[in-house]
Amino acid sequence: MPSRTTPAQRLVRRLLGLAYELTPQVFAVAAFVAGAVMLASAMTPEFDARLRQLTGVVSPILIDLSHFVASIAGFLLMLLSAGLWRRRRGAYWAALLTLIIGAVLTVLKGLDWQEAFDLLIVAALLAPCRSAFNRRSRLSEPLRPGWLLLLIAGVGAMLWLGFFAYRDVTYNDELWWRFLTDKQASGFLRAGLMLAILTMVVAGRSLLSSPGSHDHGPASPEDLTRARAVLDTAAEATPEAWLAMLGDKALLFSPSGNSFLTYRVRGRRWIVMGEPAGLKEERRELLWAFAGMADSYGGAAVFYSVSEAVLGDLATMGLAVRKVGETAVIEVADFSMEGKSKQNLRTAVNRAEREGGSFEVLPPGSVGPIVDELRAVSDAWLKMHEGTEKAFSLGRFDPAYLDLTPLAVVRSEGRIVAFANLLTAPDEAAVDLMRYAPDAPHGVMDYLFTRCTQWAKDQGMARFDLGMAPLSGLEDRRMAPVFARVGALVYDEGGALYGFQGLRSYKAKFAPDWRSRFIAAPASTPLPLALLDVALLTSGGWLGMLGLKK
Repeated sequence: MPSRTTPAQRLVRRLLGLAYELTPQVFAVAAFVAGAVMLASAMTPEFDARLRQLTGVVSPILIDLSHFVASIAGFLLMLLSAGLWRRRRGAYWAALLTLIIGAVLTVLKGLDWQEAFDLLIVAALLAPCRSAFNRRSRLSEPLRPGWLLLLIAGVGAMLWLGFFAYRDVTYNDELWWRFLTDKQASGFLRAGLMLAILTMVVAGRSLLSSPGSHDHGPASPEDLTRARAVLDTAAEATPEAWLAMLGDKALLFSPSGNSFLTYRVRGRRWIVMGEPAGLKEERRELLWAFAGMADSYGGAAVFYSVSEAVLGDLATMGLAVRKVGETAVIEVADFSMEGKSKQNLRTAVNRAEREGGSFEVLPPGSVGPIVDELRAVSDAWLKMHEGTEKAFSLGRFDPAYLDLTPLAVVRSEGRIVAFANLLTAPDEAAVDLMRYAPDAPHGVMDYLFTRCTQWAKDQGMARFDLGMAPLSGLEDRRMAPVFARVGALVYDEGGALYGFQGLRSYKAKFAPDWRSRFIAAPASTPLPLALLDVALLTSGGWLGMLGLKK
């Protein structure tokens, strides 16, 4: 009979597995410490007795060169520690080679046998752990803010140590050009200058780079075709999932290809728009896969405009969650134009139809014959609002995109004066792009939204989504998070920048059910910056967000 594993054996195996998982972090710390020790050794004077012994055997130029290269090797070890922490194969091999070379250099620069032995011990312990470093290497991967600050602090401390050690040496220009072992201050100045330059280069690239943005750009036509097939048969999706068809975002599919999510990369933040579409049973694995992919590039996964339905999965992933607004959802079965509160809607509908207005929902594929009329309305609307087309979280005027979904149009005397494309999902529809002509009848959008809601009811749908009111529902209370309190302040006082309250008040006339929308990200990610990235992606950059882009 096969032997059974005892509980004690299972516990030992799990503990050994946990220790194995921590191997990269242990060696990352060891490499950083080893690099700091090498830098400290390179920044301080060597023992004179050892230098005299070495001078008789090794050329003074080689000693100075070894001193200089040893400082670079120490810096590289500190830099590579970030890659070791992230299980990079390339960092493993580079660190192993740097440790061996560093051991040789420490002997050549000052017969520091103990330091060389310590470096070789770390290399010997690291060598058999190659399988723990299983992630593909990425050339010149930028450092995360925490590692960057640690590197800057380490190099700064070593430079201070060097200046302190040579505080009694009188500075003059000749120090930079003296290559003599009895003038170790010259070696420190050259090495210190190189370390400062390398640190600035690494910091500049880390702060300005966008890891993965070039490899994860807009979806290919083939991916869009796959996404369209998922949307046509999705068991679970939100209307926002149709924004994938704009073609301005990247797509991540589940292994089966029956689910996907859409995202954009901006800086270090990988921002998902909405929730995954497809199969509910694949949702959590797809969220984890995306978070792992972002992490492999040194980025942070951010999930924007998600509903309460996925908060459990996001909390399981350890993400911080904050409310960013509320979306106005009409339960169409309960929608009625009766009552005093709906007087404005009844007036708008009656006036529109009395003045010759008509409403129609055209099926997908109907844009071609009326594209010129639609474009004229869109251009006039943009000119009237002095705005530009949006992206990412909102639709734009693109005939190919508008042709994919039902299109609601309002005509006045046979001419199109307003339109909106309708995003559909199981049991739900939502309005996306909304445009109307400056000379459209008064209340035309009230008329359009009322008739769209009634259309959704006729189609057997349960809900009609009028869209989100940003920052709505955030409360400025003493115990509320700072994020919420600042958001509430902007909502209350930011009318000049964006009509937050006016937008909510307009949608409130339809008596919707206000449902919260959230943003989720790792606790180390500043959520205000993530929300700013969403605004920049939606507006097309700073010029668009500030209204300066024409």
